[in-house]
Amino acid sequence: MVISPAGNPEKLRFAVKFGADEVYFGGELFNLRVQADNFGHDELAEAARYCREHSVKTTFLMNAFLHDADVREAERFVSSIKDYGFDAVMVSDPGMLMILKDSGIQAEFHLSTQMNTLNSKAAKFWMDAGFSRIVLARETSLDEIRMIKESTGASIEVFAHGALCVAYSGRCLLSRYLAGRDANSGDCAQPCRWRYSLIEEKRPGNYLDVIEHARGTEILSSMDLQLVDRLEEYIDAGVDAFKIEGRMKSLYHAANTTRIYRHACRLAGTPEFQKMMPFWLGELDLVSHRPYTSDLFNEFGAMGGFNGVPYINKAVFLGYRDSGSDPADEIIMKTFNPVYKGDRVEAIYPIENDVLDGNLTVVAITDPSGREADMARPNTFCTVRFDGPVLRDAVFRKRI
Repeated sequence: MVISPAGNPEKLRFAVKFGADEVYFGGELFNLRVQADNFGHDELAEAARYCREHSVKTTFLMNAFLHDADVREAERFVSSIKDYGFDAVMVSDPGMLMILKDSGIQAEFHLSTQMNTLNSKAAKFWMDAGFSRIVLARETSLDEIRMIKESTGASIEVFAHGALCVAYSGRCLLSRYLAGRDANSGDCAQPCRWRYSLIEEKRPGNYLDVIEHARGTEILSSMDLQLVDRLEEYIDAGVDAFKIEGRMKSLYHAANTTRIYRHACRLAGTPEFQKMMPFWLGELDLVSHRPYTSDLFNEFGAMGGFNGVPYINKAVFLGYRDSGSDPADEIIMKTFNPVYKGDRVEAIYPIENDVLDGNLTVVAITDPSGREADMARPNTFCTVRFDGPVLRDAVFRKRI
């Protein structure tokens, strides 16, 4: 099972179209991505309906940690969303679990990775408390996953792709201390990605560089996780669901990572799995990312995968086909970055639709006012004509 991020309704639709078995998203309060677009109340109801219509599960995020002053507002918020028909609610705080149970909401409860579950006793404790799925801590090894599965029979979810937090299961105090923004309430300022200098106590103002290599030092900044080439190992260990991180990343990121992990999960255990690996790895290299690692811990038990290289961008997300299902050379395109007449672009599609990605050239552009143009501006709906047919659900990119 592939669980995909949905930072807003638009990203949710494309995660579903590109193969998500389940999507996760948050409302305006009490999830751990308050900087994401998130969903208003009308959008939440529509998201649940859309996913039911497409046989895709929904997990609603209520995984922030509550202060006592938050409790009444949390009770009111839960009361307002409890009848939307979500399949599951993701929870960290036991207090939030009590609020949800008291509300009478008809949904499963999934335990967030924030609770850093690392052993079978802890998993059994949370199962007895009412959780039907455990999102294990990212620090959990393959052997530990296998032991937890064998001991408890729990439904197990792990993160398979995306950013890693340097803090233990994401429980970080740096953001609140340095920026006044509480990571445990969903407002992380990512101080682990900041640039730091060393100052000696008796020499104020004398900034010293700490040099590890030519790029400086990466004491805190982690690489990105990527497990597509190890999915078979994790499936063998008993993992039931693979989660893609990235609610604040682009629609293109959600679509392309979803289709790759969906395809890989379907081919796991077959001879085709290794044959497709170069394609999958190549596609994952074309979404914005930091250098990848598949090993959160090395053989000595120490955390690895630190690298200060900024995001790697090998392709630009241009936009998507907005409407129409029949193949057509001329389409309405919603743009996210500039599109120029003469651009050589790639259209990507859900892999399991048995449709090959296509290379196309932009032949003509008509802007929203109906005038011919040499460029389609970002965040507009333009008519774009290509030198070949575009199929439904196309997402466009241009290699850099």
